[in-house]
This record gives sequence, structure tokens and C-alpha cells, in this order.
Amino acid sequence: MPTGADSSEIKLAFASGSQDLIDQFVEEVEKMAGLDLPVYLVSEFKPEVACHWIPWHPFEAFETNLARIRWHIGPHRIRFNCILVQPRQPYWKMRWAGIRIAPTKVYFFNENYGYFPMHLRGLPQMIRHGLWRTRNFLVSQTRIEGPLFTYWWRLKNPSSFERPLYAWLASRRKALETKPLRSEKAPELEPGITVVIPSRQGRHLLEQLLPQIRAQQGVQRVIVVDNGSSDDTASLADDFVDVMVERLPMSFASAVNAGIRATRTTHVCLLNNDMVLEDGFFPALQRAFDLFPNLFCATAQIFFPEGKRREETGKAAWKPVSPRDFPVRCLPPAAGENYTPVLYGSGGCSLYDTRKLLAIGCLKEAFRPAYVEDLDVGWRGWQQGWPTVFVADARVIHHHRSTTARFIAASSIELAIEHNYLRWIQSSVATPTVFDRLWQAAVMRANLLAAVPEPAPIAMYTLRFAAFEKPYFAWDRPAQPLFPEDRILALGGGDLACFPGQAAHDKPRILIATSYLPYPLSHGGAVRMFNLMREAAKHYSLVLLSFVDEFLQPEPELAELCVEVVEVLRQGTHYRLATPRPKAVEEFDSDAFRAALHWVKERWQPQIAQLEFTQMAQYAGQCAPAKTILVEHDITVDLYEQLLAEKDEFDLRLEKDRWKVFESAAWQEVDCVAVMSDQDRKTVSGAKRVEVIENGVDLDRFRPTAQAPEPGRILFIGSFAHLPNVLALDWFVSEVWPRLYGSKLHVIAGRHPDYYLNFYQERVSLDLNAVGIEVEAFVSDVRPAYACAEIVIAPLLASAGTNIKVLEAMACGKAVVATTGGVNGLQLVAGEDYLAGQTGEAFAEAIRSLQRDAVLRTKIETQARQSVEARYGWEAIGAKQRKIYESLRAKA
Repeated sequence: MPTGADSSEIKLAFASGSQDLIDQFVEEVEKMAGLDLPVYLVSEFKPEVACHWIPWHPFEAFETNLARIRWHIGPHRIRFNCILVQPRQPYWKMRWAGIRIAPTKVYFFNENYGYFPMHLRGLPQMIRHGLWRTRNFLVSQTRIEGPLFTYWWRLKNPSSFERPLYAWLASRRKALETKPLRSEKAPELEPGITVVIPSRQGRHLLEQLLPQIRAQQGVQRVIVVDNGSSDDTASLADDFVDVMVERLPMSFASAVNAGIRATRTTHVCLLNNDMVLEDGFFPALQRAFDLFPNLFCATAQIFFPEGKRREETGKAAWKPVSPRDFPVRCLPPAAGENYTPVLYGSGGCSLYDTRKLLAIGCLKEAFRPAYVEDLDVGWRGWQQGWPTVFVADARVIHHHRSTTARFIAASSIELAIEHNYLRWIQSSVATPTVFDRLWQAAVMRANLLAAVPEPAPIAMYTLRFAAFEKPYFAWDRPAQPLFPEDRILALGGGDLACFPGQAAHDKPRILIATSYLPYPLSHGGAVRMFNLMREAAKHYSLVLLSFVDEFLQPEPELAELCVEVVEVLRQGTHYRLATPRPKAVEEFDSDAFRAALHWVKERWQPQIAQLEFTQMAQYAGQCAPAKTILVEHDITVDLYEQLLAEKDEFDLRLEKDRWKVFESAAWQEVDCVAVMSDQDRKTVSGAKRVEVIENGVDLDRFRPTAQAPEPGRILFIGSFAHLPNVLALDWFVSEVWPRLYGSKLHVIAGRHPDYYLNFYQERVSLDLNAVGIEVEAFVSDVRPAYACAEIVIAPLLASAGTNIKVLEAMACGKAVVATTGGVNGLQLVAGEDYLAGQTGEAFAEAIRSLQRDAVLRTKIETQARQSVEARYGWEAIGAKQRKIYESLRAKA
């Protein structure tokens, strides 16, 4: 070590600049003063060069980040404290943390890697740096399109202040006061459907559409509103078709309202004249009203003619993709999706409850000449607690704008959409917080579109409209909502999809709310959930509500167990928020899931809500009046304590403390806590009730085969989504694998293994590139892997709950080598049911002994199968679960 260096000293570096500068910054810090000292780097992103990385989480509390840095530094003394200062980078808190930690050791680096100390001796360099920065600032401000140049140009061109002035005035708008609902009294109505078709110069279209309607069941009458036509549409009238002639063209809403008020049936279908109906259209829409007694609207699935881009689908959602995009869009439904709640029904192919439509005053006629009135009427229905659902089985082909495009210019249509959208927010959105959210986003969008170098005139017209449009009269103010408007946006935000199941509806209902789908069987938690659901489905009607990464039609094995599967998209992020709750709880905190839970609860009225995995306990309070069961697949605090015993780490301690508060509170909130073993039961305190429902194995699916195993082949199965599995494999590869020359290791790592290896990089760096190791991701059927394996390993260093993969291996008649953690909570005997090894040498020796001694291996294999047959069959475990269900139902 060079003279003057101390073995306890380090160089501390704060990479408060763009990611592309980090690696070079570390190298420059390493060269400082010629001292070969370790570099401790604080940065948001992990560097490529070797150093001691200290993560900085921008959305985490400042004091937490500061404490993390100090923990990593520990007893080391800081020789140099280097802070990268790059202009226009949002890392001021990181820089302040650097100054707080060692203010007398600070050296500031610029983006060219020149540096100077924050000390009197560095004053000349500071002055030169300040002058350099000032010059750069003035150049950037005064160059063409720079801020100062822009303001100077605006002073010479006063009209350029028009756009920012309009944006400022528009942003000052507030929600209008609400008014009582103004409803129209419904006449006497008879069961059936009336079809209302507004038509202008559309006789040729009606001649194709009316025969399609006649051929379908359920329609009593058709009302054609002849909206100022001169093509003799009136001559189409007969006993089935009534033509209402309007001499002067009216807006779409006015024409439709005329037809609605002439309706004498319980349901009215609004249908465009340019639709082509598929068979079963009306019965499919009517069936939705039979399934949902309080339904306002059932809307069809829309297709476009072959060769045309599909602009509409029927699944309408409030889902802005970027600030410049129109926030309401149609999303493609998933295969098998049906009866998903949507924001509104298309005004061209939807069936409405006539009484409800009249009760809210039909369509608002302020939306001229057309567009957005269907969004408005759907929203006002939701405000009264009357939902709209998407009906995939009602299918139409839409020849888009076959009528409007002939009479209204495309630019006028676009302008009408923009203005009517703003009218809708003003006249129908009642909750101040929701109004502000939607209105400010609309103003920002108009401002962004108007701020481009050559904006379309529509953008400026829209911004001016937002600034100066007068408030509506008292009778056009929004009605007082009975249903939370933020929940309307959550349900209609496109983040949930409903899939009808195949199970009978007539049994007592149980809701299963989970972080992960129980099928495919991609991890131990899924195996447990699926098998216990299969047992429960014999006696109960199951409703499954699950987070997913993408909408996929449930597998048949799952659909046949459930009356409905509701999927909610999980919106993941690598950012950690400043919150007292654990990261996993925040990760699964979702307004869409909360809204979906209310939706499912109101529709199915379950008596029991079963929350799978600890993080789902955050939804326990919204499950009432259903009795709640929290299934603790792991006692999370216990798991973190084991991890800390293996390796102390700041973030693990932080998470353990957060889990301790959250998990203990969760135990007290639910009606019953279900754990995996008696060992776990002893850990739970303060709960109203604790029951052991063990993990098990499908004894028919997993059984010994006659296939001879491949000599020397070792199998590890464990999803990398679960940190203990990654830590276990890392220990095995580093401590055991080098001792097993000539063996083969087969790893099945579950879905997205590379993602999770990157996610856990702060904790572990697992290298699976050694000779003899083969890695697979998710495998739908692991039985062939068990059949080929000579030995199965479970080298877990930390484990809570119980390991289903061990039971599966034993059921397949495989010899298992495990640590204590690998068989945690299982009633197994070392030396008889499996071989144990706690150190690398002992674990390797246990494997070698089974490889050498076929008699010993056969003895362990035979005993393993006998043990799981005696204690771990799902049928017996399912019977225990049913007793718990019945005792909770008795108290409901």
C-alpha cells in the first residue's frame, strides 16, 4: 500500500449524475492521489466496474438512505468524499447526504471529471469552476430556444403569451357544486328490447341492418329516428319498424333521446346504422342483465371490417399512456374474457336498462354534434352504483363513421371530441379530487399539444375552450355521486379482466384473493393453493381474485374449479417509496385490486375471504362481512431473522422491522391465521385464532416410476422469485458443487429467473455458468425432471413454512439431501426419510454416499414414499381446511 494509506480508510463516491458517467467516475476516484483504497460508491444504478456499491433509492426517505450509507461504511474512515455534480440531474438529496457524512473531506467532480476540494485551499478552483458554470448557464439561456432567448422573443411577439395564459386560466378551474339527480318518470314498460337507431341519409345501411335485427330473438320493436334525411327513410316503416321523422338534423344525443322516450320496453338498445350483427347478439346482451340485477348497460365487442385497423373493441377504459395521448381508449380483450366492468358502453351497440336511463335524464344534449355522450351517460350510471359490463359474446362489425364522415369534416370531429371531453369533466365529474386529477391532465395535454413548433389549430382551440368556456347552468351541474368516483376510474381503468369459470354457482361461496395465480404450478405456493382449491371446490363455489403480470385466459384446470376468475394487472416498479410498510406490501397495494375486491364481493357475496400470502393482509378490512383467513405460507418475520443470522445487512434489518409491525397487526385483524406447521403456530401471537393446515402432495400425480435415473444427476427446483431459493443455490454452488466432480446439476428456476437475479443483486451474485450446471426457467410438468434425477437437493439456509418440493420429491420416491431449513416444519427423520448436511463438506458427503451406495439410496427412497403417504395427502389436509371453513361460516 502506498505511503500515507491506512488499511481502514476508504474513498467514498456519490454518483449524483447520469448513468453513463458512473463507471468513468469510479475509475477517476480510484486514481485520486495515487492511493489504492477501496471505493464505496453511492448510486441509484449498479456500476459495471468493481467497487462496493451502496444503493440510493430516490423515493425512499432521506434519513433511511443516509442510515444505509453509514451502515455500509461502518468503522472505515473516509479519506476522500467525492461528489459528482452534473447540471440538470435530480440528485440534490444525494449530494446533501454526501456533505452531511463527511463535510471536511468533500471533493466536487464535474461531468468532465475535473475536481476541487470544498476547502479554503480549493478557493481558486471553486472560483474558476463557478465562472465556468456561469458562462455555460448564460450560453444555454441565451442561445436560440433557450429560456432567456424565448422570453425576449415573446416580449417582441406578445401573441406568444397566448398559450401559457390560456393554460394558466384553464388550470384555475374547480369542480362545480353538485345538484340533486334530475330524473324522468318512466312510463309503464313491458319486458323486452326496443332498438333505437339514429339515421341520417342512411337508408342503404338500414336496408342491410333491419333484416339482421328481424332474424334475432328478443327484439319487440325498432325505432328509427330519421334525423333530417331526404332519402325516403320513412318508407321503411311497418309493424316492426317505427320511423320517427325529424325534419331538421339534430345532434346524436338529441336524436337518440327522442327514440328512448318513445320506448315502451324494459330495455333499449342503441344501435348505429353501420353495424353488422353476429348471431346471438341480443340474447348475449340480455343474458348480462340476468347475471347482474343492478346492471345499467351491457356493451358489445366491436370488430372492424377485414383489412381495417381495429379502433374500437367495446372494452373502453380510462387509461392514459402518455400526457399527450387522449386518456380514454379501447383495449383488446383477452381470450375468454367476459363481463369485465368497463367505463362506459359504446353508444352504437349497447343495451341499457330503460328505467335507469330515464332516471338519469338520458343522454346529455350539450354534446354537439356527437361523441363523448356515451362516456358521459356510462359515468352517470356508475355514479348511481349501476355498472356497465363488456359482453364478449355479443359481437358486431362496425363500418366506422359511415354516416358522420359524410356530413362532418374530420377536423370538426376531432375538435368535437376534444371539446366534449372537457364538457364532460365539467358537467359530470363531481368529486373535487377526481375533477382536479382529470381536468389538470386534460389542460396539460392541450398545452403540450399546443406547444409544439407547428401545433395543429385544434390544440389551441381546445386550450382556449378550456380557459374561457362558461360554467353550465344549474341543471347541467354534476349530480351527487352515490358510488365513489375514484373507484369508477379504478374499475374502468383497464387493469382488471373477468373470466367466467365452469363451476356450479349454487354452493356456499368462498373468495380466494392472492398475489399469484394458483395455476400453472410454477412455485410451491401455487401447488398448495391449487390442490386445496381442488379439495374445496367439492363443497364450495370458489371465486378467485389474483394479481397477474399480463391478462391470460385461465387454464382449464383452474377454470373448472371456479365460478369466476378475476385478474388484476400488477404495476411493478424498482423504486422504493418512503413508507413504513414492507416493500412487498407496497408492491401489491393497488387501487384496481381494491376496486375489484369490492366488485367481486358485491356480486358474489362470499361468506369467507381467504387471503393468500402475508402482503394480502392489507385487504382484510375491505372483505367484511365475510370472515377472513390469512394464509401464512411463510412466517415472514421468522424468515427475515434466519436470513439475518446468515448475513447481517441494513436493508434486511429495515424490512424485518417493517414486517414485524405489519405482520403482527395483520394477525390481529383477520378472523383466522392459517400456518404450515406447529412450529409456525408457536410464532404467531395476538391472533383471534390460529390453525395448522399443512402443505401436502398429490400422491396420484407424483409417484415412483420404473425409469432408471441418470447416474450423478442432481435436481434443484425453486422459484428465483423467492430469495431463500437463490441464497440456497448460491451456497450450494460455492460450497458444495466444487466437491462433486463428475456430477450434473439440473436447476428449475421458475418464471423470469434473470429478472429476479438482477432484482436480488444487492444481496447475492449467483454464478450458474460452471461446467455441469444446466438451468431451465418455468417447467409446466416437473415429473420428468424428478424421474431423471438420482438425487434431489434442498439446501435452504433460511426457511419459514414448509417446502412442498421436498414432499413432491419424496412422493416420486427420490432420495433427498437437505439442510435443516430445507425440511423446516416437516415431520421427517434425518437418516431415514432424507439425509442431512449443514456444512458444505457434510452436504457433499451425503450426496456422495447416495451416489456410491445404491442400497442406501433405495432404502431412503422407499421410506420417503411411505412417509408422505402416511401424513401428507391433500385429501386429508383438505378435510381439515373444510372444518375450519364450516366453523367460520357458523359464526358469520
